[in-house]
Amino acid sequence: MSKARKLPPLNALRAFEAAARHSSFMAAAEELHVTASAISQQVKQLEEWLGLALFQRLPRGLALSDEGRRYLPGLTDALDAIAEETRRVQDRGDDFNLTVTVMPSMAALWLVPRLHRFTDSHPEITVRVVSSTELVDLNREDVDVAIRFGLGNYPGLFVEKLMDEEIYPVCSPILLEKGPPIETLEDLKNHLLLQDSGSVFPYTKLCWPEWFAHFGIDEVDLSHSPIFNDTHLTTMAAVSGRGIMLGRSVLTADALESGALIKPLDVDLPADVAYYFVCRKDRQELPKIRAFRDWLHLETTRPTSN
Repeated sequence: MSKARKLPPLNALRAFEAAARHSSFMAAAEELHVTASAISQQVKQLEEWLGLALFQRLPRGLALSDEGRRYLPGLTDALDAIAEETRRVQDRGDDFNLTVTVMPSMAALWLVPRLHRFTDSHPEITVRVVSSTELVDLNREDVDVAIRFGLGNYPGLFVEKLMDEEIYPVCSPILLEKGPPIETLEDLKNHLLLQDSGSVFPYTKLCWPEWFAHFGIDEVDLSHSPIFNDTHLTTMAAVSGRGIMLGRSVLTADALESGALIKPLDVDLPADVAYYFVCRKDRQELPKIRAFRDWLHLETTRPTSN
């Protein structure tokens, strides 16, 4: 008869590994969805079980002890191996559930209006859409696919470009009827410019100051311009005739097609960022992921959701 393994409590191991990786009880608590005091107690329990200190408690944070530094790499590898084997078992029994993480604006304005075509053609697959602005760790979270907006630099993952973006002013036709007219870029300053903080990237032209600067216009008064933290909200405000927004070609395609929004000027500026299909390299050929990936590429060739 083989001997029973002498192992510390699993929750205590997970708490220590997360705290050591983040050098923070608070960050570990957020990852494991518990309180920081719970992490502290579990780490203390592990230290008592081992009979040694894994951390040095400093006035401003944590530092691993020599024993903690030696313990961490093997423990991380072991937990990763457990997670990987768990995923493999789940994959064999979970061929028909697909979890997709996507930004809220992309979900509301592009993915959801089109998703019925995927579910109609693949009724055997149940899609769970998780809208979030957080960059989900696909190696740790229970998520199959991500649709990401950025530069496409996601190391260690399978990455494939879906769509580029172009940026241009859009507004409701009601706004143009009320006036004043918009015939030049300078005329845009005569209207309320809607700001979209959800589109702020330091390396893009998605915000009014950077967009105007590209055309040599430096002074733009945004002191009274409302700010929305999500492009979906900004789009709703523009459709309601509240002002002019910097539209993104992917997210405003349907509203432009329906006439809810119009382009007052024929001025398009390519964005520095794009949309990407992202998944783990070892899962890219799973039938459910391959089917969704192929469908996404097909949808990018359609002009609108109709």
